[in-house]
Amino acid sequence: MRAQQIPTDRRYTAGHSWLALAPGDHLADYPIRCGVAKAAVEGVDVVALDLPAVRSTVVIGAPCALIWTSARGAITLAAPITGLVTLANTAAVDDPRLVAADPFHAGWLFAVLPTLTASTAGLLTAAQYANGLGAAT
Repeated sequence: MRAQQIPTDRRYTAGHSWLALAPGDHLADYPIRCGVAKAAVEGVDVVALDLPAVRSTVVIGAPCALIWTSARGAITLAAPITGLVTLANTAAVDDPRLVAADPFHAGWLFAVLPTLTASTAGLLTAAQYANGLGAAT
């Protein structure tokens, strides 16, 4: 994956999950969309999703979703932040191919309202994530 394919308005985990951040916004004031990076689903057929339930709590680093593929079984996604799940992407649940086709936009997975103590410390910038993938920045 080339670095220019990695959106810079997100923070990433080494496990290929992401969360979208608007510059300058206070973290805990609004739900944040989360998803899986293209590197995790590139070249596979996504056939089903098991997303966290709305009103459930996800914990940073803990498994929170399964992305079922036709070739490799399931990809386990860890939560990129701690908070309350406020929304699931029903379009992606209905058509899981969206996750592989457009993982950073139409294929987002769920939205989380971060806890007051949640932090993005430890998450990677797009450049750091790209370097971890071996991509040139």
